[in-house]
Amino acid sequence: MKTNKKTIGVDAVNKALEILNCFTEKNEALTITKIANITGDHKSRISRISKSLENFGYIRKIKSGEFKIGHTIPRLFEIYESSFNLKNSIKAELDFISSKTKETASFFVRQNDVRVCIQSSSADKSIAHREVIGGKKPINKGSSGHVLSAYNNLEIKDKDEVLKNGYAMTFGERDSEMASISVPIFRKKNQILGALTIAGHISNFNKKNCISFLNVLRSSRVKIEKNLIQTR
Repeated sequence: MKTNKKTIGVDAVNKALEILNCFTEKNEALTITKIANITGDHKSRISRISKSLENFGYIRKIKSGEFKIGHTIPRLFEIYESSFNLKNSIKAELDFISSKTKETASFFVRQNDVRVCIQSSSADKSIAHREVIGGKKPINKGSSGHVLSAYNNLEIKDKDEVLKNGYAMTFGERDSEMASISVPIFRKKNQILGALTIAGHISNFNKKNCISFLNVLRSSRVKIEKNLIQTR
């Protein structure tokens, strides 16, 4: 497993991860000597790093003196599974919103000083707004930006209004032809996860449609947050 390629990062961390990669279905239990042979490193160094991995539950020593994967790995896998199921749940709800409203539904999260779209579903019509997954946009623009800013206690002109009403609407703020409505999604009380958004051409966002869109978003918010509780 030893490689001559130049590695990037912290050497000790890289070695710790290399040790974890030694464990496979065929190599469920390994001695320090075996790990040293696989990694091409000294037993003394493998022993020191293995002790740290053991302290944090990534590996565990059994009676034979060999090491096996520890309890921390299954816990991390559960978190991964929960995150994966959450994304599937949100995507399914976005598909429902889009089919119901005939507009584009998206889910944005805060990433430092920007907002990022992590899931989206476009309306099934010839001219529809498209969101790029992973696309970064200003945190203080667009209805999702207003929601993320308000609930993360960032400076935004309508923060009090957003917090009071529980939603944000913007018309032509970033693009003169675009409008959007967003509601917050909470992981737990007062801990915002992201913003659920409907966006489309401003001509479709009249008063009647805005009320309808908001009701759809609120209904989907309840379902998503209920799913979050069940997957904790």
